[in-house]
Amino acid sequence: MNTFLKALLVLLVLTGCQSKKPVWYLVKDYNQVSKHEPFGYTSGYINQNGDTIIPLDKYARCFTDTVNNYAVVFDKEKGLIGIDMEEKKLFNAVWNGEGSEIKESEGMILIVENGKYGFANNKGEIVIVPKYKCAESFDNGKAKVSNDCLILNQGLEKCKMQTWHFINKNGLEIN
Repeated sequence: MNTFLKALLVLLVLTGCQSKKPVWYLVKDYNQVSKHEPFGYTSGYINQNGDTIIPLDKYARCFTDTVNNYAVVFDKEKGLIGIDMEEKKLFNAVWNGEGSEIKESEGMILIVENGKYGFANNKGEIVIVPKYKCAESFDNGKAKVSNDCLILNQGLEKCKMQTWHFINKNGLEIN
């Protein structure tokens, strides 16, 4: 039985109880070569009933394992983006430098717009408008941010903060 069918069968068994809220599950088929270079395998999403929601290979890569509110996908034209469950673009996600997105941390995900960083919450809503030249993910309720920093490796989002401060999940500066 091919990998896709095995994954589908496991998901159907695990999701036997119906949820009122739609949920998507990531499916990867390592036996199907992606049309999107340089990606080797295909990915997409199914719902809790096993119905295809995002067909395999529609996006160059799907990253989010279980989708409740938004998914991070790589679209060849739009880049690394967060989409809602109607596939509407919510925000630009940030690469981690290792071929994946920077993951949500403490219910917040780092986002980028026009070279500035901000944050969206676990519903995909932008709660801290991108305005920082450099930013790190939330840890212990705060994120390190700066507008006085050096970009060390454009595209890999590596920076060195000269001066910095912490913000809370409301975007307010804290100690």
